[in-house]
Amino acid sequence: MATIQDDRPVKFLSVREAAELLRVSPRTVYGWVTQRLVPHRKAGRRVIFLESELLDFTKPD
Repeated sequence: MATIQDDRPVKFLSVREAAELLRVSPRTVYGWVTQRLVPHRKAGRRVIFLESELLDFTKPD
């Protein structure tokens, strides 16, 4: 199995930080999480995001 190496450091973001990066409200981010539209992870009860995945999410196809 081949692996792709990414030079970007791993950085986790909170909902508020993700909202700022995506230029939407935290409420919108929570809605996207509920609808599974945005890549995210759960850390206990917290929702967290990998910055690199959010940057990829914002790129047009």
